[in-house]
Amino acid sequence: MNHHIKRVPVVILAACLLFSNFSIQSATIEDEIVVTEGTPLVVVTAHEVTSKLAKPNDTVKFTVNEDLVVNGQVVVRKGTEAVGSVVTAQKGGYMGNSGKLAIAVESTTTVDGQPLKLRAAKGREGNDKTTSTYALATFISPLFLFKRGGDAKITTGMPITVYTAEEKRFRLEGSTLVAVAPATPPVVSNEDAVVYIYRPKSWVGRGLEPSVYADGTELARMDNGRYFALRMKPGKHIVHMTDEKKGYAIDMGPGQTYFFRIGLEAGMWKGQGKILLDEAERGIKEVKKIKFIGQDKIKAPTIVVDIPLK
Repeated sequence: MNHHIKRVPVVILAACLLFSNFSIQSATIEDEIVVTEGTPLVVVTAHEVTSKLAKPNDTVKFTVNEDLVVNGQVVVRKGTEAVGSVVTAQKGGYMGNSGKLAIAVESTTTVDGQPLKLRAAKGREGNDKTTSTYALATFISPLFLFKRGGDAKITTGMPITVYTAEEKRFRLEGSTLVAVAPATPPVVSNEDAVVYIYRPKSWVGRGLEPSVYADGTELARMDNGRYFALRMKPGKHIVHMTDEKKGYAIDMGPGQTYFFRIGLEAGMWKGQGKILLDEAERGIKEVKKIKFIGQDKIKAPTIVVDIPLK
């Protein structure tokens, strides 16, 4: 009898401790302020950007237009600077060509000084490994502008709705917002991005071979009806023609695939090469129809590779 009586307080105490521990954990979780991925935020351009003067990877500055408030707490304050860059810029006017201008909004700062990644598309990349289409969505409308017969322009004070590109957690310590590290750190992949550069077969300008570059290195003279591929480390890269303004500066994700189509545009004396970031569906279809570029056209044999599409 005495043996059983002595054990009861121990069991009750253990139960109380477990309940107390659960309550503390629950309170901690409930008290967290969570900025979920895809949360909208309005920014405005801080200066004018034109396709005539801009070039890929130029810095573009923005200002947060209103407080980002979560659970009654300001996480990003109105007036905070946001930064981005020019993705592509092609001046217009010559022979009626349209000016083209695309910019990406990349990050801002929370009230505790933490960087917060941003993007123009609300959705996530998901598991789709052919993401030229996704890359297009990250800066198309209202950030991808055309102006027929003239230069495209983004004016000062233009409002743009962007979205958080990551989740951030905070807790209040007194009146101060403090970042909380995730319980499970995100897995960071170092898998290479794959880039396909191709030129559809055409009788027009078939004898011309414009050069294609990546990050300032000449890759190949682009032959008619040929393709080649690159493996690139995750991060921002510039793929461009001889004229550095004719290109794209894209933050390439790990394991993602991008397609660039090479064409010709009329020039005063000879055809000039042009480049276009293409949708994955069309890029896959076109690359499957043509052959790998000839070895005599390759200028960077340690970089240019053949990755056949199945």
